[in-house]
Amino acid sequence: MPFKSEAQRRKFYAMAERGEISRGKVAEYEEKTKGDLPERVSKKSKAKEKAKMYSKRRESSENA
Repeated sequence: MPFKSEAQRRKFYAMAERGEISRGKVAEYEEKTKGDLPERVSKKSKAKEKAKMYSKRRESSENA
């Protein structure tokens, strides 16, 4: 699994330094990571997720 962000990359290296995960696991992630990464990955807001869910329900009920 590749890193999703630079923040995650730093966290994994810090965890490896403390011995919480193996350095091999960090190397495996590093191999699979390609290209530039964003500094952070934002979470979807729950309001947006609910709105999307309700719009799908509405569309399916209108088509039925």
